[in-house]
Amino acid sequence: MSEKKMDNVRAIMALNDMKVYANSRALDALNYAIAVLEKLEESGIKQPLASLEKEP
Repeated sequence: MSEKKMDNVRAIMALNDMKVYANSRALDALNYAIAVLEKLEESGIKQPLASLEKEP
């Protein structure tokens, strides 16, 4: 795994790259995931999974 932290923009870029290799059944799911991440990014939620991390 990369040392850089994952954020919406990097995830969107990776998912768009995956669309090139995905079969037709997976394209709808990839497009949906991309749309969700884009909405989160537009709403100012940069790292949605950070809210799931437990505090010590």
